[in-house]
Amino acid sequence: MLRRIARPLLASWFVYDGYDALRHPESHVEMAREPVTKIAAVAGQEVPSDTQIKRIVQAQGAATIFLGLSLAFSKTPRTAGLLLALSTTPHAIATAPVSKAELSRSERMRPFIAKVGAVGAALLVAADTAGKPSMRYRVAKARADRAEARSHEK
Repeated sequence: MLRRIARPLLASWFVYDGYDALRHPESHVEMAREPVTKIAAVAGQEVPSDTQIKRIVQAQGAATIFLGLSLAFSKTPRTAGLLLALSTTPHAIATAPVSKAELSRSERMRPFIAKVGAVGAALLVAADTAGKPSMRYRVAKARADRAEARSHEK
């Protein structure tokens, strides 16, 4: 019962963040410009234009909405949680409070802490087995059961 309530509540943050990036990409583009520029320089590629960064931000927003809805309502919340954690980690890195010196420490920390918290929550969902044994345990048990059955056949 708790998972039925908690997963949609957790997913709401991701869905809202994705919606905001999709519909209002300007602030997201501003945040993404510096990391994208660094990545392009390291890769030896041309720095993308603001229009290209906007499209990337919007595509990421759409993916985040889809994964958030998958987390809330699908039969595979662990996969959705893992993919959300993986896709949100670059956002957390981009919002790290190492730049934007004109902002106060609190203003620099708030988005970073929110993203790091979201990554942590998504990882918890990805690891949640809903009380069932983990895949590793089930595989090991199946192997042990098979080995025991073979030893009884001899």
